[in-house]
Amino acid sequence: MATIDSKSSNQTIKSPRSLRSNKKNRISKLSKEQLDTALKKKRECNRKALKVVEELIDQHIDQDLFLEKLKDINQCHYDDIVDERSITKLCGYPLCKEFLTNVPVKQYYISTATNTVYDITERKKFCNNSCFKSSNYLKDQLLTSPLWLRDQEILPKIKLLPHRSGVKQENETLEKLSLLTIEDSVVGK
Repeated sequence: MATIDSKSSNQTIKSPRSLRSNKKNRISKLSKEQLDTALKKKRECNRKALKVVEELIDQHIDQDLFLEKLKDINQCHYDDIVDERSITKLCGYPLCKEFLTNVPVKQYYISTATNTVYDITERKKFCNNSCFKSSNYLKDQLLTSPLWLRDQEILPKIKLLPHRSGVKQENETLEKLSLLTIEDSVVGK
């Protein structure tokens, strides 16, 4: 893949080799202390992100503390949290404390209403659609840039969707609806 050098007026094309040699020249211009400092910062950021991932895998966390910890991770780390939580049979959304029950074994869902095939691999990691949507909404707001370059970026204010507590709340709603229909049928007689 070649790139065009925008500095020259005749638009010369640079080869990937010359781009690599330019990168080597920039690295060689950095002092050893600067490289050591950069590597230490990278290691520290990765260490902090790993700690956040480990904390969010096993436990339910307060919403304010959760939002505070999100500045130390990126989308890849969030994906790791979701995957690890679902492996341990917890809902993939870190703010949900429900366990995964009745996880479908199939990979696809076929909607006869819309004649569409849906891949439900990611959806199976969550206890309900609300958690799935909330998790995707949150993930889309996270930055994808390397953690050690975050001091050069403006961090976005992360917003959360209103969260439903999960399967238990859905079951309670179903029970209330069934009680209403029973009461209505008794009153109607």
